[in-house]
Amino acid sequence: MSARAAYCSGCQMWEVMESGSPPDVHICARCVEMGLLKDCVRNLEQQLDDLCLVRESEKVIEESYREVVTPKPQERDMWVTLRKGKGQRHERVSTPMSVHLANKYSCLSMDGGDSLHGGSDSGRAFSTETGPVAPKGREKKRRAIVIGDSIVRGSDRRFCGRSRETRMVVCLPGARVSDVSERVEKILKREGEEPDVVVHIGTNDIGKKREEVLKGEFRELGRELRKRTANITISGLLPVPRDSESRNGARWRINAWLKDWCRGQGFKFLDQWNLFWGRSDLYKKDGLHLNPRGTNILAGRFAKETLN
Repeated sequence: MSARAAYCSGCQMWEVMESGSPPDVHICARCVEMGLLKDCVRNLEQQLDDLCLVRESEKVIEESYREVVTPKPQERDMWVTLRKGKGQRHERVSTPMSVHLANKYSCLSMDGGDSLHGGSDSGRAFSTETGPVAPKGREKKRRAIVIGDSIVRGSDRRFCGRSRETRMVVCLPGARVSDVSERVEKILKREGEEPDVVVHIGTNDIGKKREEVLKGEFRELGRELRKRTANITISGLLPVPRDSESRNGARWRINAWLKDWCRGQGFKFLDQWNLFWGRSDLYKKDGLHLNPRGTNILAGRFAKETLN
């Protein structure tokens, strides 16, 4: 069979085909390879962006917990280098150094616990009833807490940042709305007066109960939250790219109801549906949980909502 020429619609050049009749739409081998290379480059760029976000989060954590101890310029002269030899022995005169004492584990103190030395720490006072008490003249910052299911995992890096004494993320993998209602009192027991609370829950309830039952559980959650604080934000459910159209439709309807319900209750509602809809690049391969880039966006929204 004689060779035939086929026109490539990609590079708009002719290619010689050794056998067979050319198809109506022909793509040459070079264009196919070029397309594969472009896909690989796009995937590498996406992975690079995700790694950069992770690295930025790690830098924030390192800067938050790094403790560098270096002598001040006037203290460096107090150090004496001793050399071994037969020369005259000099007597070393010790100069008293000022040492700053602070309890870096004060945030872990429990109510009713005793101090290590039985007294007050330097610059901080402790009470056996309320835990750490802010020194006079310093305003006590209001606490901010995010409570949610596995969707909020990893959001503490961006949400807490350098303010881990006043911010916290409580991740309850697999939790449903009723589970959070049962744990609200315990979670917020020691979080001060009127903390800012953001709740992201409901992902694990979709498709497992009727929508009216789920709405009733959200109402019960609102009653439990109101017992502790008036600063309440309900985060709307996120779309799931790989889930069925009916389940995503149920999520959208619950979000629409939550928005009206929160307005009537005096709660804030954080609508994020359009931000994540059609953005499979913000999700992991399972199509449910967020990747570092998506988590960073979600945590940024939480942080902005709870700024004092």
